[in-house]
Amino acid sequence: MSETITALEKRVTDASAEAAAIIIRDQDSLTRANAISLGLKALIKEIDETFEPIYKKAKETTAQAKETWDRYRIPPDTEYRRIKSDIGSFLVEQDRLKREAEHRVWMAEQEKIKAEADARRVAEEALRKAAIAEANGQNEKAERILNRAAAQETKISEKIEAATVTAAVPIPIRAQTVGISAREDWDIELLDISMVPREYLIFDKVKARRVIRASKGLIQIPGVKNVKKTIVSQR
Repeated sequence: MSETITALEKRVTDASAEAAAIIIRDQDSLTRANAISLGLKALIKEIDETFEPIYKKAKETTAQAKETWDRYRIPPDTEYRRIKSDIGSFLVEQDRLKREAEHRVWMAEQEKIKAEADARRVAEEALRKAAIAEANGQNEKAERILNRAAAQETKISEKIEAATVTAAVPIPIRAQTVGISAREDWDIELLDISMVPREYLIFDKVKARRVIRASKGLIQIPGVKNVKKTIVSQR
């Protein structure tokens, strides 16, 4: 086989050089060009007959190798992808819990600030009204005002205590494992092809060419120019 390929290689080189030198100027050069062309056609057929069996055998071997490769690779690859997806889902959930906890703490701190301000306002208002009542000799009224204020302050103190407890709850720390990191990425999901801008669409040239050939150029596709070509037949 190697001797055949070596001889074929020389013929290919010689034939290509002869073909490259031909220039069609008249009837004689046309006749010679046709002869060279037919010789090239025969040479191409011989090349195909020589290398097609080699290619087919290599293709079969490649297919078998790919089948074996997949048989070994697909099971662990499937589990690898599943576990990686589970890790991503877990980290996303951890981030969500952390954000929720941070929000609860923030809300508790805001509630505490508001409750403390309410307590100061109630106390100041009660002292002011009680002072007015005492100044007018209404000591019992002043005492009732202070008692009501004390009751309000007790309820407010309970809110402050509850908010303090909530704010003190530790915020969960995201699980840290050496070698694991996460980043945001984006993907797409097609919803309606009719709404996709044209710059994201791919022109099906193979389908368009098949339609034009079948109609012998009679069908005109908008935006496409039908180009008639001459196909040379040789005997």
